[in-house]
Amino acid sequence: MTRFVARRIAQAVLVLLVATLAIFLATFALGDPFASTGEKVVPPEVQAIDRAKFGLDKPLPVQYLTYLGNLVHLDFGVDFDQRRQVSSMLAETLPNTIRLALVAIALDVLIGVIAGVIAAVKRYSFTDVLVTVSSTLAIGVPTFVIGLVLVGYVSGLWIFPVVPRSFTVQVPWWHEVLLPAFTLAIIDAAFIARLMRGSMLEVLRSDYIRTARSKGLPERVVIGKHAMRNSMIPVVTYVGISLGVLMGGAIITETIFQYNGIGYLLARAIQANNAPVIMAVVVVSVVVFVLLSLLVDILYAYLDPRIRLD
Repeated sequence: MTRFVARRIAQAVLVLLVATLAIFLATFALGDPFASTGEKVVPPEVQAIDRAKFGLDKPLPVQYLTYLGNLVHLDFGVDFDQRRQVSSMLAETLPNTIRLALVAIALDVLIGVIAGVIAAVKRYSFTDVLVTVSSTLAIGVPTFVIGLVLVGYVSGLWIFPVVPRSFTVQVPWWHEVLLPAFTLAIIDAAFIARLMRGSMLEVLRSDYIRTARSKGLPERVVIGKHAMRNSMIPVVTYVGISLGVLMGGAIITETIFQYNGIGYLLARAIQANNAPVIMAVVVVSVVVFVLLSLLVDILYAYLDPRIRLD
């Protein structure tokens, strides 16, 4: 297991280096990202500060090493619009996105796993058909359509806050996160339900399941203890990837609900051509995705020891 973890960590470090190099080349080497463009006028002193921090007056390899050094120290430069440190803007928005992602994933797993297990255990029943048809329909609906429907017909009802709302109106975080979390969870829960159903059906045909039943074990023990653990392996992989994507910022969903996360921050930065913020959000998204993928690989190997031998 130790060798497996070490190998995966080395791969993650390599991916991070390649990804940051690609981001660096796309932003720094192909032009000055801090220059005034169009109607966007950046004060010369702000340009000078950002160029100095990223070493744009030095050779390209030195610039990249300076860029990596700034990333290690969480120094992302100065925002063009508010003249603030970009790191402080990330510190304000990233926790909100993490909260949204965790709530959405919890809903995904809760709904998807339960629906998939019930559909597999009651194969070809009305429940199975209902889960299959509902998940197929949910997968085919774009996320922004779900979000717009919830904004139009659900926001303002019961515990759900009105969207959009004035910045002077404050609501508890769990009120604010519900609608965007449901928007993100619907499609992922449908994927998980289908994955869980297919995986469960395969496991339920295994010899060890027949052996467990022949020993007279209760069906709930056979399903809950023996079948579900192996059935969860593809679900764990999908959930880990999905969590990485959500942590990187659900741009469309956060923008629709004006949710103050890094996805909404990125959308506003793109509209304003705010290069330091764009670069910072992209880098943070890549780092989070790679680290979560690493954790998923380790958990995957724990659930299935055969993977450690690869």
